[in-house]
Amino acid sequence: VKKMKEFLLYNNWRDSRETMVVLTDDQRDPNFRPTKQNILNAMRWLCEGSHPGDILFFHFSGHGAQQADPTGVEEDGMDETIVPSDYKTAGQITDNEIFRIMVFPLQNGVRLTAIMDCCHSGTGMDLPWTLQHRGGRLGWTEDTNPCHTLGDVQLFSGCEDGATSADSSRYGVSGGAMTTAFIDTLRENPHHTYISLMDGLHRNLRKLGFPQLPQLTTTQRFDLNRPFSLYDIHPNMNPVVHQQIMRRRINRRRRPRNNRVMNDLGIGGAGMAVGGGLLAGLIGMS
Repeated sequence: VKKMKEFLLYNNWRDSRETMVVLTDDQRDPNFRPTKQNILNAMRWLCEGSHPGDILFFHFSGHGAQQADPTGVEEDGMDETIVPSDYKTAGQITDNEIFRIMVFPLQNGVRLTAIMDCCHSGTGMDLPWTLQHRGGRLGWTEDTNPCHTLGDVQLFSGCEDGATSADSSRYGVSGGAMTTAFIDTLRENPHHTYISLMDGLHRNLRKLGFPQLPQLTTTQRFDLNRPFSLYDIHPNMNPVVHQQIMRRRINRRRRPRNNRVMNDLGIGGAGMAVGGGLLAGLIGMS
């Protein structure tokens, strides 16, 4: 979280109460620790009342898990979750909640860039378009039960839904592997296209010694030769804006892969930035 905040400040994001919220588990003030309520409050602070032209940034570095999807809408039968510091008493935060608070309300002309550096984060915001290899080429795949919205939301996640995300140590500071790879890739070349950015993320994760595969999911389908920028807003191109239920799947026998989270996992190093930059990281607005 601290590394991502430094990266945003270097790229001219402002650090003030009006533009940035940071939650980390080493905070003395209980209002700035990554509890479930504080995380949800920070999400609402970031996205509620946004207007066309606003640029938002959200970063979560911490623990992720899965739990059974009671609606049958998820293709794999599981909801992806992030794990707040008080999960034992307050519970986890599902991708459905994240979508409802941070994605669905955004208007056409609002940009939200999100980074989720945690396990099982591939579709951690329930966005309808996923960048995947098809026939040896990169292309967009639509979710089985897509929910299309108006805003321009892009999620860079540390791994696929069924995979885990690692920690790394660089520049003498420990942190999530995806966070480190994202910063390194943009420091090496600030002028990536989306194709070269994803290639760089893969390359830097391998360089750090991690096999995890970073994912890109979005609300809008766009040309992958588009230059990557935190400040570029893609207009809404979705002709239909609502949930489309094509198929339901209920798998009552499947159990969450990360069940140990609910048993004996201690939350350490969780952080969130909201504003201009956390969910245990950074959220940014300008």
